[in-house]
Amino acid sequence: MAKTDKQIIITISREYGSGGKEIGEKLAQRLGINFYDKKLIEEAAKAEGIPKNAFNTIESGNLLPFASGYTPETDDVEHYRQAQVIIALAAKEESFVIVGRCADSELKGMKDSLNIFIYAPLEERIKRVQKYLGADANENQIRREIARVDTIRRRFHNRYSYTKWGMREGYDILIDSSILGIDGTVDLLEKMVKEHFEIEG
Repeated sequence: MAKTDKQIIITISREYGSGGKEIGEKLAQRLGINFYDKKLIEEAAKAEGIPKNAFNTIESGNLLPFASGYTPETDDVEHYRQAQVIIALAAKEESFVIVGRCADSELKGMKDSLNIFIYAPLEERIKRVQKYLGADANENQIRREIARVDTIRRRFHNRYSYTKWGMREGYDILIDSSILGIDGTVDLLEKMVKEHFEIEG
């Protein structure tokens, strides 16, 4: 586990089924810093005095059936409140890995962060999502779910970010998680993070 007095902020955007959340969690553990996803951002919001009901299901992979996943009137409120939490965490000089939430754009120009996008070939993502949805889900259902969730993430990101979701201009590192696998990707990212932030150990 790395030890440093420096503030480390790593943002992770990811394709659905690429293993981005798992990679983020393991990377945070390796570095000995906090990890935030939607659920943990909600908990952090409580500490910042932001009501839990400020958050809805947008940009998650678990939207209710028939939900569009894109309602600007409610998205604007949620995004603003999530942005408040992210900025507050960074301002307190807390080190963390955060998945999603347009954190790369929220911290742009404010903090030295490393912005990562994790992707994988569709066939690899289908195998991973199969585990999420269970054995009863057929391949066509899985393909539709991948397309649905990626569309939600792309729309949310593109609405509130300076750059386009998944395009190289918006990230410091883009990595195919299928090449080295989850743990191998974590190994590589850990090395890159340590070199970027000049961390020993």
